Amino acid sequence: MIDCDIHPQIGDPEELLAHVETGQRDWFRGQPYFGLPGYSWSHPSSWYRKDLAADGRPPGADVEAVQRELLDPSGTAAGVLNADDAVLASLMPSPYRAAALARAHNDWIRERWLERDARLRGAIVCPAQDPEEAAREVRRAGEDPRFVHVVLCGGSERPYGEPRYLPIFEAAAELGLPVAIHSGGEGMGIAAPPGGAGPVTFYIEWHTLGSACSTMAHLVSLLVHGTFERLPSLKVLLIEGGIAWLPGILWRLDTNWRALRSDTPWLDRKPSEVAREHVRFSTQPLEHTDGHDELLWEMLEAAGAPDVLCFASDYPHWDFDDPAFMLKRLPEAWRERVLHENAAALYGERLGLVPA
Repeated sequence: MIDCDIHPQIGDPEELLAHVETGQRDWFRGQPYFGLPGYSWSHPSSWYRKDLAADGRPPGADVEAVQRELLDPSGTAAGVLNADDAVLASLMPSPYRAAALARAHNDWIRERWLERDARLRGAIVCPAQDPEEAAREVRRAGEDPRFVHVVLCGGSERPYGEPRYLPIFEAAAELGLPVAIHSGGEGMGIAAPPGGAGPVTFYIEWHTLGSACSTMAHLVSLLVHGTFERLPSLKVLLIEGGIAWLPGILWRLDTNWRALRSDTPWLDRKPSEVAREHVRFSTQPLEHTDGHDELLWEMLEAAGAPDVLCFASDYPHWDFDDPAFMLKRLPEAWRERVLHENAAALYGERLGLVPA
C-alpha cells in the first residue's frame, strides 16, 4: 500500500526553527504559529482523530507515532509526508519569510523524518507567491531523491494554470516530480475566497465547498492554459478536494471546449483526455453515498477510474480514511491499482518501489 497523504505535525517549533538562519528566527518566534495565516472559522471539535494518543503535542508529531498508528498496522510500503500548516507559507504576505519557512520545513522533513524510516517520502514546500524562488527551492530540495512531489496549497492568489506559476511546474517536470495540489488555505492570507459567492462562515461550508471549489478551479485552469501541452511529462495529483464532482466538471468542460475552440486554440483534443493522461486524484475524502456506491463507481469509471485514483489516508486528521476500510469499500478489481500501482507509476524511481 502507498499512502499519498500523511501529515507530520510540528511537535517542537524549535526543531523547525533550527533550520532558519539565525537572523530570522526571532521574527518567526514572535509571530502566532510562525506568522502563517489563519482561518476566520474553526473546527467545531478537533482537527485530529480523537482515538490517537495525546502527550501534550499534536498527534503524529514524531516518526514513532506515525509508525505505531499508521504505517505498521496498515502494512504501508511507502507514505508521502505533506506539510500540514506549513504549506500555507504560499499565502504569507511576505515572499521572503515564506521562502525561509519553506526551506526550513523541507530540511526539517529530511532530518527529522526521512532519516528515521525508509518508508517515508517527502513533499517539497515552496513559496508559490514568488514562482522563481519557488522553482529554486524545488531544484534544491529535489536533489534528494526521497522527495517525491512538490506540494502546493489549494488556496492561492490565482489558479495555477496561469503563466506566472509556470516556473514551478517547469522545475518539477525537469526533475521528474509530480506536483500535488492539496486543498486548504482558501480565503486565508493572500488567497482568493473559497467560493464564487464570497467568504464562508462555518467549517462545514468550507469542508463541503471550499476545498472542492479550489480543486476544480486549478484542474480547469491547468487544462485550458495548456500546461500539459507545454510540459508533456508533467503529472499533477489533486489531494483532498473530493472526487464525485469529477465526471460532471469534465463533461461540462468538454462540451464548452467543443463550442469555444477559438478561446484556447492550443488544445487539440478533449480536456478530459488530457486529464486522464496527466492528472491523478486522491481517494480521501471519497464521498459517502448512503448505500449507492455502485453509482459512484460507474460515474468515476466515466472519468478514468480506477487508473486516476491514488490512495490517501489524511492521517492524523479527524476525517482520516482507514486503509482497512478503504480496502473493503473499493471494488475488488480496483484495489491493487488504487492502493499501490497508480501511485507507484506516478512517483516512479523516487519512490524506490517497482510498480506491481
